Amino acid sequence: MPSVSGPRSTLSVASAAERDAVVVRLAGDLDAGTVHVLREELKRVWDNPPPVLVLEVGEVAFCDSRGLSELIAALQRGQATNVRLALAGVQGVLARVLTITGLRKVFEQYGTVADALDGTSTPDAGGQGGDHRGDHFGGLFETAGDR
Repeated sequence: MPSVSGPRSTLSVASAAERDAVVVRLAGDLDAGTVHVLREELKRVWDNPPPVLVLEVGEVAFCDSRGLSELIAALQRGQATNVRLALAGVQGVLARVLTITGLRKVFEQYGTVADALDGTSTPDAGGQGGDHRGDHFGGLFETAGDR
C-alpha cells in the first residue's frame, strides 16, 4: 500500500481486482500534497482498464480542489473509455465538497463496494439513496435547487 507523508497529509491507496472490476481504496487526505499517489495508481488501472472502477472513499478524511480535480479526471477518463466509475462510502468532508461544488449527482455513489459492484441502489452514507447518476455531459453541475 503506497503511502506519502507531507507536512500535514498522508494518503494510502490500494487496488484489488474484484469480480469484473478494480476497486481502489483510499484512506487519508486527498489533497495537493498527496494526489499524485492516486494519479499513479490510476495510471496502472488505465493501462488495462476494467469494465468497472470503484473508488472506495469512506476513509478519505479531507479533499481539496486538487483531489476533486483528480476524481473528475478519473470520471472523464472512464467516460472516454467506457469504464463505469463509481464512488463507494462517500461521507464527511468529501460528501460536503461534492455537494458544495454541485457534483454530488454527477458521480455514481453507493454506500458500500458490494453495492457499487452490484449496481444496486441502497442508502449511501449520507442517507440520500445509493445510486446518484447525473447527466455527465449536459448536467455536470446541479442547480442550487437540487442540493
